Amino acid sequence: MIALGLVRDLFFRSKIDAVASALGAAVTYASDLDGAVRRCTELKPAVVFADLSDASFPPLDTARRIRGAAPDARLVGFASHIDLKPLQAARDAGFELTLSRSEFTARLADLLQGK
Repeated sequence: MIALGLVRDLFFRSKIDAVASALGAAVTYASDLDGAVRRCTELKPAVVFADLSDASFPPLDTARRIRGAAPDARLVGFASHIDLKPLQAARDAGFELTLSRSEFTARLADLLQGK
């Protein structure tokens, strides 16, 4: 399974990479929406997860552009548990799953295995 992370936080990327490595999963990253669209077109990821706390990935634009490039990808957003506005915006924009950052971390192995 190929996953695309719209995550610019290098510390958090290292956490994701550790889980992915243990599972033998492939994760690639994009630091902006233009790069994300290019990566989706090239790789056709099964799952795309976006750090909604990062202003680089506004939920509505992210959902629209990712859907255009990888319509079959599962779109998952995460943000701080106290940052409710982007989580609601992501649900409204059509993200299949929105999670707090801690929930995302806890479920990451399952997400990378297509569960």
